Amino acid sequence: MNMHRMPHGLTGKFAVLGAVTLLAACAGTDNSPQPTPLSDIKASAELNSAWRTSYSDGKLYRFAPDATGDAVYMAGVNGIAGFAMPDGAKRFEVRSAQPLAGGVGAASGLVVAGTLKGEVYGWEAATGQLRWQTKVSSEMVSPPVIAEGVVVVRTVDGRVTGLEAKDGKQRWQFVRSQPSLVLRNYAPAAIADGAVYIGMASGRLASLSLADGRVLWESQVAQPKGATELERISDVTSAPVVDKGMVCAVAFQGKVACFAVSNGSMLWSRDISSYVGLAMDADKVYVSDEVGNVQAFERSGGRSLWKQAALYGRRISGPAVIDGKVAVGDFEGYVHLLSQADGSFVARMSTDKSRVLVAPRVISGKLIVQTESGGLHALAVK
Repeated sequence: MNMHRMPHGLTGKFAVLGAVTLLAACAGTDNSPQPTPLSDIKASAELNSAWRTSYSDGKLYRFAPDATGDAVYMAGVNGIAGFAMPDGAKRFEVRSAQPLAGGVGAASGLVVAGTLKGEVYGWEAATGQLRWQTKVSSEMVSPPVIAEGVVVVRTVDGRVTGLEAKDGKQRWQFVRSQPSLVLRNYAPAAIADGAVYIGMASGRLASLSLADGRVLWESQVAQPKGATELERISDVTSAPVVDKGMVCAVAFQGKVACFAVSNGSMLWSRDISSYVGLAMDADKVYVSDEVGNVQAFERSGGRSLWKQAALYGRRISGPAVIDGKVAVGDFEGYVHLLSQADGSFVARMSTDKSRVLVAPRVISGKLIVQTESGGLHALAVK
């Protein structure tokens, strides 16, 4: 059940586990959820391929695409490639001297990725020319995020570092001690209005100043509980979501919780476990839970609104919201569209039969999906 090719252990003071490996350890491989067969649906929306391409060397990690300008970028282990957003035509391909890890981040004409050895590269988005190269403390495990002249990267040792977008020099660093047993944290930061939101081990969420890395507040998403270290894992392993004065995060073996961005005070929380993530719109918070259910909660108070259980065991991705619908991918490469109103299926299509590990991205009005085999799919929703 290994869902990615990352190593699952490190020497040193703490151990790092992949999420699916941990689930197998908790439940036993023979007891893990059996995928629910798909039933026919009555489509009330359209999900069509606008274009498709690929970039793969057969060794993909848990990568997701990103975009800047009129192009979308994707990473493979040995490099990155840029594709024109309108038609998927390849703009360029850049090979890396060292294997990439953590994926790609793009914004403001810059594309950034890091390696297993802690090297970080910044390329010009238009040409693929290397702008700078720098070194961080250890392996990058999640996509970098770029905003307001700062590149935010997190590494496997629990550090979060702010780099200058112009030259890669370190501007600040945030460090917290980690428990002895943690999940491998693929969650990128979320950045909004000059603040960086970081989900951490032990179920905590931190808000940092983007300018200098100082801590604005820290709050508890979920409290570790249980008799063993394995049972006490409650890490936040997916990106927080920020919108209109509220930030929400979800923890494995824990809760989904929403906080005021001004001071970190908790607005509401509900028991749920997820390692793939959540999404939010004006009215609801959507969570893909650890066994494959998609659940919707009232944004204002956390009341449970609906639960779609027909994807149980299908190892779904985190959700994305597009045009009044909720999109998730699954282990067979299907993309499912659900009604925001009640969670019913409104459309479905197959991509390339390989797993959609990471939540689809909404870019330029299209649903952009990267699959485990290296496929990149732009889907039009009507």
